[in-house]
Amino acid sequence: MSESEAEEQATQATMATYVYGIVSANHPCALENLDGVGEPASALRRLDAEGVTAIVSDAPPGLRAKRRDVLAHQHVLEELGRQGTVLPMRFGVVARDEDSLRRELVEDNEAHLAVLADLAGRAEFNVKVFCDEEMLIREAALNDPSVQRLREHTDTIDERIQLGEAVAAAIEARELAIEQGVLETLAPRSIRHVRGPQVKGAAVNASFLLDSDDAEEFVAAVEELGAALGEEIRIQRTGPLPPYSFVSVREEE
Repeated sequence: MSESEAEEQATQATMATYVYGIVSANHPCALENLDGVGEPASALRRLDAEGVTAIVSDAPPGLRAKRRDVLAHQHVLEELGRQGTVLPMRFGVVARDEDSLRRELVEDNEAHLAVLADLAGRAEFNVKVFCDEEMLIREAALNDPSVQRLREHTDTIDERIQLGEAVAAAIEARELAIEQGVLETLAPRSIRHVRGPQVKGAAVNASFLLDSDDAEEFVAAVEELGAALGEEIRIQRTGPLPPYSFVSVREEE
């Protein structure tokens, strides 16, 4: 090793380190033509640690979730996923330095390998369902007895408030029924599923873990479900994705 290479490794060992994901030591891990986060783009490198490898780069100062950086992060994980199984980190995971990250990788070695084994040959699909708000209000007015009763008496502020609360409750109940129907249809076609965070305008936000061989059948079921829900309810499917929602090992900090 040359003196300049030794100095570079020493510098990297003490710099904040951005973490993209973790793979097993035998993963192909081809990083050519891949750009990391930051501007200019950070160079990607491997960090090997007793059976697992973290894909990392220098962490750019003042990193924010800019579109360019988020897409770069996703692209790295998608490419690693095409090459083999990857345990993805969410955008923005930064370790204090390489030495501390390597210690954490060694400490959690068995857990990481177990998750990688569980995720092998599997991918995540996300399903969101968006409902037209005017349609939900019309349904509440036509089908909910409480809303129908309160609509007859809206002379006072209190009565109008009660009507608004009744409409909101009816819409919530309708969205819960839609979510239940979606999960009853799609969950049996997946290994497991999780509800995602609330998304504005979405009655459903759920992620499903699938064996790759089952993806085609799952996609067909989503399309059939979308047709059955009608034109005023829009179903959105995204995937295959790195299985962000099914990583149970603590993400490095």
